Amino acid sequence: MKAKSALAALLLLPVFCGLAMGEEEGAILEKDGVVVKCFDGDTFQMMDRRIIRLAGIDAPETPRGTNQAQYHARRSRKILEDLLRGQKITLSIPGTKRRDNWGRYLAEAKRAPNEPSINEQLVALGAAFFYPHEDLGPDFQERLSRLQTEAINERRGLWAYLLSHPVAEKRYVGNRDTLRFFPEDCAAASQIKPRNRVNFGNLMDAFLAGYAPSRVCPFWPDAVGDKKDPSPSEGATR
Repeated sequence: MKAKSALAALLLLPVFCGLAMGEEEGAILEKDGVVVKCFDGDTFQMMDRRIIRLAGIDAPETPRGTNQAQYHARRSRKILEDLLRGQKITLSIPGTKRRDNWGRYLAEAKRAPNEPSINEQLVALGAAFFYPHEDLGPDFQERLSRLQTEAINERRGLWAYLLSHPVAEKRYVGNRDTLRFFPEDCAAASQIKPRNRVNFGNLMDAFLAGYAPSRVCPFWPDAVGDKKDPSPSEGATR
């Protein structure tokens, strides 16, 4: 009997350890701190060296290796710097996943309890777009989707140039299962199962439907378009 009890305790030990580690990691993530560096328009570093990836949004990519900066990337990073650098912020977990595939903490960030989160402000300004994920809470995603619709309709930030660019008139194909979309001529689009396939007549339709660009077959204009973008604060009134 004692042997069975000991065996049961050993089998449950990983479960208890996992729960304890999850609670500890959650406490680490939700610890307040000061922002010291912004890597791009959706990722920053805290003074205690934590790397935070803002959940539920995505910003244009800054230069990496031989890849050029995407349109509005530098401007989005500057907006995030103006909002956060040197500021003390509060972090919270908006979903069930605490880290992304690169080990960065996934969070919603706020400077003050009575103001919209940084995630929301970036989408409202047109400095980032909504990036849905099954691990995120529905209320959080609904807020971001609504703010993106407003930013698109008012052509704030990146939307003014992007939706006037030739890529905006191309056709796109969405995956209903993943909520990602692809250019119609992308090889990955042909692999989407018919029951999950959604056709969009243009780029704006895909974004308004709550889909986000897939990482494969990138279509985003490069940074030369930054010169044509309006001021980041233009149309930012909420």
